[in-house]
Amino acid sequence: MRRLHCTLLTLSLFVSGLCCAPALAVTAQETGKKTLYGMFKQTPEGGIVFLDPQETGVVYLPFDASSIMSGYLDIQVQVKGEIRDAFNRNGKTYRMLTVSDIHPMTAEYGSTTTQSGRHFGLPGTETADVHAYQNRTCYVYDRYAVLETLADYSNGHTLRVVTRTAADNPSAVCENLQGTPLFEIPNGGEFTFAGLSGDTLFVENGKPSALHGLMAVNLARQKQTLDATVLPGAAVSKGTLHYTEKFKALKSCPAGTTPMHKMSLDLANGRTQSLGSGFCKASGEGTPF
Repeated sequence: MRRLHCTLLTLSLFVSGLCCAPALAVTAQETGKKTLYGMFKQTPEGGIVFLDPQETGVVYLPFDASSIMSGYLDIQVQVKGEIRDAFNRNGKTYRMLTVSDIHPMTAEYGSTTTQSGRHFGLPGTETADVHAYQNRTCYVYDRYAVLETLADYSNGHTLRVVTRTAADNPSAVCENLQGTPLFEIPNGGEFTFAGLSGDTLFVENGKPSALHGLMAVNLARQKQTLDATVLPGAAVSKGTLHYTEKFKALKSCPAGTTPMHKMSLDLANGRTQSLGSGFCKASGEGTPF
């Protein structure tokens, strides 16, 4: 009870300090039930505020009857509650939030990490904001979000993709990816996410350091544009994927060697093209034919 009283007292003092000057008008849309994603932070005065990174200039003043907010400081959480009042002061909007539910973004408190502008996948693919959870990773791009989850029934991963806009909260997008994905590879195996370039999603099957499968999917057209066995070294440059593909046996290749061709994939139209002569690969060496 003493803890609850302290929380209420701190909140009352903080709000009374803010309310000394006349408040600007607040629209009706700023009140009502909300689901928010962000972090509880402790102020220098000892109070607790809630900040949503998608709402710059907005500070939530939370009240939780169970007074457990201090147990969720500085970790990504989902908060459900009702905004009872709101006012503007010194260029910021303050919203009084009655908290009804707090849900950590991962089952293991504090294990969620976020890295901005991180490159992942084939060379030349786009950078993403990476949200790492206990058993899954969410890659947030400008127009898509990709959720890679450890498969329960194999050593591989499950991939799910949804579209997004800049207005979408990245944490909310990552949570809702559990719902209805735009694109999905439900069979684990050795499939792993290999990056995104524009509308093209790349997936590798097998060890990237050896001959392995490489798949490309145009998400906008919902069409697979590549399914090939390739050598290590595939990369994207100026809207084109460059790779070296394994072909069926040819009479021009000696026994025990593998015919390979340098290829390109135009990501805009999905067309592949052979680049010059092929070669016969044996023990890491290439012999032109």
